[in-house]
Parts: sequence; C-alpha cells; structure tokens
Amino acid sequence: MMVPDLRRFVRLLFLVTAVSVASFDAYSQTTVAGDTIRLSFTDAVTRVMEESEEIAAARALVDQAESQVTQATAGALPQLSTNLTYNRAIKTIFDDIGGGGSPGADTSDNPFGDMFEDLPFGRPNNYVATFQLSQLLWAGGTVGEARGVAQNFRAVSRNQLDETRADLTYQVRTAYLNASLAQQLHEIALDSRSVADAHLQQVEAFFQAGTTSEFELLRARVDRENRDPAVVQAENAAELALLELKRLVNIPSDQPIALTTEVEPVEIEIDEERLSSAVLSRPALIAAQEAIEMREGAVRIYRGQRLPSIRLLGNLGFQAFPETAAPPGFNEWREDWSVSLAISWNPFDGFRTKGQIGEAQALLRQAHVEEALLREGLEVELAASLAEYRRASAQIRVTEETVALAERTLELANVRFSNGLSTQLEVSDASLLLDQARVNHVQAVHDYVKAIAHLERVTGGQINLLRFPS
Repeated sequence: MMVPDLRRFVRLLFLVTAVSVASFDAYSQTTVAGDTIRLSFTDAVTRVMEESEEIAAARALVDQAESQVTQATAGALPQLSTNLTYNRAIKTIFDDIGGGGSPGADTSDNPFGDMFEDLPFGRPNNYVATFQLSQLLWAGGTVGEARGVAQNFRAVSRNQLDETRADLTYQVRTAYLNASLAQQLHEIALDSRSVADAHLQQVEAFFQAGTTSEFELLRARVDRENRDPAVVQAENAAELALLELKRLVNIPSDQPIALTTEVEPVEIEIDEERLSSAVLSRPALIAAQEAIEMREGAVRIYRGQRLPSIRLLGNLGFQAFPETAAPPGFNEWREDWSVSLAISWNPFDGFRTKGQIGEAQALLRQAHVEEALLREGLEVELAASLAEYRRASAQIRVTEETVALAERTLELANVRFSNGLSTQLEVSDASLLLDQARVNHVQAVHDYVKAIAHLERVTGGQINLLRFPS
C-alpha cells in the first residue's frame, strides 16, 4: 500500500524540482539579457549630450562669458568702499610742544600747550572709519565698449556650444552607422559561409553517389575554407566599431550593447535653397562675425584710453580719539563729509596705447580673413555634401536591382549544378557575386544615411533631415 504513494511522492518531487530549475534558468536568461544595454540611434545622441565632457567644457565657457558681462557692467555702476583703521601713537612731534593729547605731557612751561589741548593732534589712540561712493561719469566710451565686447564673447561661446553639440551628434551618428554597417557585413559573411557549407554538403553527396569528381569536391572545400578569414575579419571589425561607439557614449568597453535601430532610411526631398540659407546662419559663422565685432570693440577701447576720465566721489569719514585702546562709543565719533570731482588724463604713455591699437587692428584684419575663409569653406562643404547625397541616393537604387539579379543568378547556378549542367566554378562565382552585391547595397544604404547626417552637420544642426521608418 505504501509503494504507490511513495512513487507519487517521488514524481511530485521531480516535477517541483524541474519547475524550479526551469524558473531559475529563465531568471538567469532574463538577468543576462537585462545586462545588455539596448541602444537606439536617438538614445546614443541623447546619451552623449548628457554625459559628454566636451559639452561640459563648452557650457563652462558660456558661464565664463556671462561672468565677464557682469564684470564689464560693473564699471558703469556706483562703487562703494569702506575702511576701518586703528592707530596707536608711540611718539609724535606734538609731544615736544605739549600737545594736550600726548600721554604725560606737561604744559605748564609751554604757552602753546593750551592751544593743542582739545585738538586731536598727537592723541595716542586714533580710530578712522571711511566710506567712499564713486561713480564713473565718463571714460572715453571704454566702459560701454568693454560691455559690448563681453556680450560678443558671450554670443561666441553660445554659438560654440551649439557647434559642439552638432559636431558630437554627427560623431555619434557616424559611429553608430559604422557599428551597424560592420554588424551587417559580419552577417553577410556568416550567410556566405552558410551557403558555402550547404553547397559543400551537396557536392559531398554527389561525390559519394559518384556523379561528381574529386576535383569538384576539393574545390568546394577550398571555397568553404576561404570564407572563414572573411568571417573573422568582419567580426573583428564589428567589435572595433562597437568599442568606438561605446567610447563616444561613455559606456564601459566590457558592457554588452545591442543596436536596435535598423538602418532603413526614408527617402527625403532636399531643399537646396533652404540648406544654403541655413549654412549662412550656421553657429560657427555667426561666432566668426561676433569675433569681428569683438575686435572692433577692442580697437575702440584702446582709442578711448587716450581720452580723460571723469569720476564723482563722495567721502564720509568718522574719527575717534578714545583714552584707551578699546573701541569708542557711538557719541565719540567725529564726522567728516566731502564731495569731489576727479578728472584724470595720461597724455603720454610712451606709445603703449599706440602699440595696443596697432595690435588690435591687426587682430581685426585677421578676424575678417578667418570669417571669409570659413564662409568659403562652408559653401564648398555644402556643395560636396550635396554631391555625395546624390551619389548615395542613386547608388541605393542601382544596388537594389543588382542584389535581385545576383540572387536569381545564384539560384539558377544551383539548379544547373544540381542537374549536372554546370561546374562548381560557376556556383562559386555566382555566390561571390551575390556577396559583393549585398555588401555594395548595405554600404550604399549607410553612405546615404551618412550623407544626410553630414548635410545636417553642415547646417550646424539647424535642419532635421534624418528619419527612419517607424
């Protein structure tokens, strides 16, 4: 009676154990899969925008420019300064004439002693507190020009930040496309080796049946073995491309990632007039124009240094002469008010200002030349990018047709070989032609996407052109 129950218990225990093992395997597979970062085309760009050190450095430059604007503005605002001084007199010239404030001074034999008795001269303890309010009235226009230069520098730094963002976006996109291309080329190499494997098995079957020669068998084996180096090379290229992408998006090199975006771009219409307009308003060109204004402002600042400056000063002073070194009370302070108008001018500084003006003018000419060269370079870059876009767009259509023809050629070659109407050489040639056609098509697709991405880069990221099917 106990045996059936024991058997049922054993079966139940086995079933529970099997379910537990299966659950553990499923959990392990989920954990491993969860460790892989799924990275899309958009995610890669977002990640580099958030974690890039280049972006952080460009933002720091913008903050520096904001601070310089504040500093330049401060020159036109009132300036308030304070000072508190304590002075302990050890010996003064008033001791010999019987100053009333001198410690232990005897004024009985000095007819002038009573004259200084109530005056502060020679007092041993002296506290002086001053407050000065200064307002610059005119400085030859240098303050306004300095503020303008600082604002130009702020505009330059902001445009450089936009250029940095656009450049990093293009770098990450290019790295992502290179990694995707390398993976697809690896898949093509694997597919090619699989086709060679299948064909080798077919030739071996024919050889065993006595319908083909040993030469054909050896040729099929050589063809199969020749596919291995291409697979290894493609696998290595894919790993290197992934490492470069990880470096740019700040992912550890040993962290597995999976590229989730399929590079199948949507065909777009290019508005060349809009692109040209965007290139002329590219942040880099705007920054060059702001740099010219900076140099012009520097010339005006140095010229303004030749002119006098006018400043209004208001002074409020308090003095106290307590008997001891302890701070005086509120009623012991004596007030001193004054208002003054100060005019300063340096008519000759040994030609230093002249040299500064000459240097600023030379830098201004250099800025004009750099702006012109940048403008010409951007126009040439746009023309080259448009030409590359047209070539890649036409190449996609051509390679699509070539792949279809190569697939049909290989299919016919296999049929002919199966029926004994052709040799192994014909099948091998057809297979290689298909491999080359597939490689050309994949390369054309990625060239097309890169061309569109480069068109975006030429505009400084102002126009969004790259799209993928949903």
